[in-house]
Parts: sequence; C-alpha cells; structure tokens
Amino acid sequence: MKQIIDQYLLLTDWFLSVLEGINDKDGSKTIQDEGNSLEWIAGHLVTGRYRNLLRIGVDVTTYKHLDKFMDQSKPPPNAIAFEKDGTYPALSASVDQWQMYSELFLNALESVEEDTLQKKLPFTLPGGANTLLDALSFIALHESYHIGQMSMIRKFLGYPAMKLGRRS
Repeated sequence: MKQIIDQYLLLTDWFLSVLEGINDKDGSKTIQDEGNSLEWIAGHLVTGRYRNLLRIGVDVTTYKHLDKFMDQSKPPPNAIAFEKDGTYPALSASVDQWQMYSELFLNALESVEEDTLQKKLPFTLPGGANTLLDALSFIALHESYHIGQMSMIRKFLGYPAMKLGRRS
C-alpha cells in the first residue's frame, strides 16, 4: 500500500504544479476543437478523488459539480465527455477542492483496512480487475494520464513546464 500512497502523494503535487500560475481565464482554452480544457480535466480529476473517498468509506460532502462530470443514472464508466460550450468550475475552485479531497483521501489511505481494499466493485476496470485495490492502482494511472494532458495544454498556452518533483 505504501507504493500506492507514494504515487498519490506525487500525483497530488503534480496536479497543483501543473495548474500553478495559470489564470482562470486560460482554464477554458483548448489545444484543438476536440480537446479537453484545463477546467474540464481538473474537474474530472476532482470528481475521481471525490469518488475514491466514497469507495474507501469516507463520509464527505457531495462534490457540488458532480453532475457536470458524471451521469449518476448510468453504471461506470459514466463520465460525461467535455463539451466545448459547457461551463465548468474555475481552475482556482478545482485547486481548492482538490486540496481538500486530497488531504482526506491521503489520510484515509494510511488506515484503510485490507478487507476494504479487497472489496469487489460493481463494475470491471480496464484490464479486467474489479477490487478497490485494483481501482486505486488504475486511477493513479488515470490521474497521471490526465495530468500529462494538462501539462501539454499548459505549455501550449505559453506557461513554463510543470515541476515533476514533490512540492514540499
């Protein structure tokens, strides 16, 4: 579990690093017409952290923008794709929400029970796995993928490269 916690610690910092210094008005910009905006990716990742909290049993206030990023009437995968004309939370709001959820999530990972980690999920992940531990491993990769997208958009918008190391 230590390796997963270490991955999430780094991903938490990468998310903050990739958005550091980007003003909210640039959050809605895309590299191409079909590409995601920084606002959408940030909100999508915040949604994932929120859902991970629920999966490991943390009682947390519902993410107020959840309906912009997932269709709760469908079983997973139920992410709502980016819409060019959509309205998404400002980057600064996503950063604040990320920090709050990440602190709760990282603290919960320190004490999560093995039987909770082996709990079967009601859906199958890419690759065929279906335990909570499998999901935590997959979602770390998923976050890394999207932070990479954000890094490319950041550079395209003329901002300096994100920092790859830990922030603290």
